[in-house]
Amino acid sequence: MRQHNVLAKLFWCGKCNVPLMGPSCGKCGEKGKEVPLSPPGDVRLAMDGTKRKLRYLFLKEFGVQQIVQDVVVLNKTSGDDRSEEVIIDGHRVALLRYDLDLRRHELVLRLDGARMLAAMDSKKQIVLRKAEGHMKGKYLPPDAIESFDPGIRAGDEVVIKMGNFIGCGSAKVDAASLRRSEKGVKVREFAKVGPLSPRSKKVWTRLLVRANQPHLLAKKAKAEHELREAISARRLPVTVSFSGGKDSLVVLDLTLGITKDVTAMFIDTGLEHPITRDYVDRFVRNRQVRLLKAHAGNAFYDHLTSFGPPAKDFRWCCKVCKLAPVSSLIEQAYPNGTITIEGNRRMESFSRAYSDLVEENPFVPGQVTVNPIRNWTALDVWLYIIWRNLEYNPLYDEDIERVGCWMCPSALASESEEISRITPELVRAWNLRLMEWAEANGLPRAFVTYGFWRWKQLPPKMKDLAQRLGINAKPVRADTLELKVLKGVSPCTAGGYSVDAVLATAKVHPLKRTGEMLKVIAEVDLSEEFGVARVDPGKGRLRIFAGGQITATDESPKAATELFEKGARALLRASLCTRCGICVRTCEHDAISLDKELTIDEGRCTHCGACVDSCVVAHYFDKLASGLTKPSEPKAKKHGKKR
Repeated sequence: MRQHNVLAKLFWCGKCNVPLMGPSCGKCGEKGKEVPLSPPGDVRLAMDGTKRKLRYLFLKEFGVQQIVQDVVVLNKTSGDDRSEEVIIDGHRVALLRYDLDLRRHELVLRLDGARMLAAMDSKKQIVLRKAEGHMKGKYLPPDAIESFDPGIRAGDEVVIKMGNFIGCGSAKVDAASLRRSEKGVKVREFAKVGPLSPRSKKVWTRLLVRANQPHLLAKKAKAEHELREAISARRLPVTVSFSGGKDSLVVLDLTLGITKDVTAMFIDTGLEHPITRDYVDRFVRNRQVRLLKAHAGNAFYDHLTSFGPPAKDFRWCCKVCKLAPVSSLIEQAYPNGTITIEGNRRMESFSRAYSDLVEENPFVPGQVTVNPIRNWTALDVWLYIIWRNLEYNPLYDEDIERVGCWMCPSALASESEEISRITPELVRAWNLRLMEWAEANGLPRAFVTYGFWRWKQLPPKMKDLAQRLGINAKPVRADTLELKVLKGVSPCTAGGYSVDAVLATAKVHPLKRTGEMLKVIAEVDLSEEFGVARVDPGKGRLRIFAGGQITATDESPKAATELFEKGARALLRASLCTRCGICVRTCEHDAISLDKELTIDEGRCTHCGACVDSCVVAHYFDKLASGLTKPSEPKAKKHGKKR
């Protein structure tokens, strides 16, 4: 039974001044203090590049950098882009966020951060002579201000002090206007808590590991036990998906701990960062691990003209650059299948939140995947890497959190800025392609500059940004897929129930290819003259026209809906087929062949639907079908009887 991930907890040992994965310290034995976390609590260690950034920001804004200790923990929270709680000495001191409008990192103070800065006599402080009533969320009365830093500017974070009361807020005006403005400083937090001196004790790596060793040993033992059971139960060749990232590094090390008969697999999408490629080659060479590479070649750029830039809600690149190459590699190297150990973690994303220990990959025939660290946090992963003294990808020390495809639309804008700093030549070339695409589609340069290309349908945060920038926020991508439901499930005058819709794409719907895809439903009657493909399975009737119109009719609302969905998926597959060949390898009846075009042998096809289930494109229907209503059958029948 699948379980959703639960909220993680973080503890802090006050004596050793280290974060703890469990409730007690393995070094001194004392019980740790629980640190409140914003959900889901996928905490991680700040690496060297991130600590450099934090020290720079604290020095720039408050004139001090000693507040940033050797061990800093980050906790990802919701936000427009990067948004992470900064935890130092077991206290949440600030929020590190990336401002999409200004395209820069900034700090948003928390109360404990203000307390530490107050103890260090930092810049940007305002001293009050009096304060009345509850101040949180209000503006400072000008007559309450006794003194202030003359360097305060509008937009600055400020520390507010009054005796034993300390708070934080944001300045809305420059220092010169503070005594005149009724809304000069907005108070975020204010309490009788007193200053808080940062700990000066240096934390050595061995202390960090020692404090968490019992927890690490338990995590390692459980993962190894699960791996042994999964591997022995299937007796297939063992492979590890090694992307060059931290999670895949841990599972490779875990697997090597129980068997040396293992092969690492690296998918070279053609978009891997050069540093990642070098790291993968160096690591397997040093550990003497066999490596197989799946190469996508130039597939990404070959399809870029047809599909446009990939988007968070339309990642066609994963199908073309990842699934197709690895499926081909496994078919050639492991014709009888393989068990692949992967570093999937439930806290990484919503799509992985329900990952099981053992799963069959629906998109890669013959691949059984095992997820031994599915319940680990990023902190678990990093402490394991430090404990085992594993060489990790150097990109992590450049303030990069994910090291996949360097221009992935799912990456944060803040990380794109870091990639641009590290390898500007890569980003310049990609931005040139994006600018050419934007110009061809009549889009402003700002559409590329501010990352609007990363979505087909803009989310609210990007619509708000577009409004602030004066950019047209309506659907502007000419390559946008849209399923326009003309009529939801409703009684049909000819009898039964019908659904009518249009699938709008930037490409002309290839009717002949649509006819081939429809063969998996039933026998197809194709009329090029009238531009229609007809399928009549059972008592249903499905019509798909060259213009993208879909009409499905059947005897019940449920049957009509299901037939419509089958037709829509067939049309999607026909419109967006990349000839990856996954469906060919999935079909157990050898009914599908792929030469210049995909063809289906109706004599061999059993209409099992396995090819549709394995097709990533077909699953885009679920994102497009929000406008399709699915009333229950009794409710629909109340509106009229079948005639």
